[in-house]
Amino acid sequence: MPLSPERREEIVSAMINTIGEHNNNAALAPSELAKRFGVSGQSIARIIKKLEESGRVLTVAEGKKKSFSLPTVTKTLEYKTEGLDEESVFASDVKAFISGVPECPYKNFSYAFLEMLNNAIEHSNGSKIYIYLIKNEYRLAFLLMDDGIGIFKKISDALGLREKRHALLELSKGKFTTDPGSHSGEGIFFSSKCGDLFTLMSDGISFLSAPDYNMLIDDVVTPLMRKKFRTGTEIFFEIKMSHTQTLAELFQEYTDAPESYGFTKTKIPIRLLEYGDSMPLFLSRSEAVQRMITHVTR
Repeated sequence: MPLSPERREEIVSAMINTIGEHNNNAALAPSELAKRFGVSGQSIARIIKKLEESGRVLTVAEGKKKSFSLPTVTKTLEYKTEGLDEESVFASDVKAFISGVPECPYKNFSYAFLEMLNNAIEHSNGSKIYIYLIKNEYRLAFLLMDDGIGIFKKISDALGLREKRHALLELSKGKFTTDPGSHSGEGIFFSSKCGDLFTLMSDGISFLSAPDYNMLIDDVVTPLMRKKFRTGTEIFFEIKMSHTQTLAELFQEYTDAPESYGFTKTKIPIRLLEYGDSMPLFLSRSEAVQRMITHVTR
């Protein structure tokens, strides 16, 4: 009995997700997929062949073994920071690249991209910005690098922190900005939560937000890219094409709606407060608690 179009699409989606989850190096065993979906191995083999013929899946043969990957499109952009406007960059160089992406990942990606580019333009104190866009059927991503002062140094200098690692905690609250007259400090907080992977790296310190994720940042950010700028801040954002949480739903998690629609809630990763390691962030538990609640009620 032939597979229905709906059943076939379910199997195809599972295959695409499997390849994406394995970072474009997946082995699709027809027998395992047949058992998983309760169909014949021949049906699975035919689906794989059609995916190859249509170009949706690429095959690499190593002896008798086959690995599969997804066709991936990339785009490299580089700008001088002076006079740069994030809206103009998005309209001229990014919007067409992400056309055809499902609505939710499109809007979330756009929000994070505009927020992070604006942040680099207005706060990095750098002269250049480098952007790398990545898209395939499974994921959409951007890498953004600047040659500025570095975000953790910027925060630690503004607050008089004794070490840059303390800036990680301030960043995680989403309640601090070095320019309160122009910004709320919420951009990085929500950008880090509206996708499936967010990493921010500077001065040898990394801020990572990746719920249920198995991808290493080094799979995308190569040593060659890092040589582009030896100072500054490096941000990587990725969202799956299957992402379903909208920005409105995300914002609602951190408000007391309908009583208040402001940013009234936050989540602080308590493990950042650990002080018993070889490089303690804080000298005592009381200092850690005090640092945790500082700026939260802003």
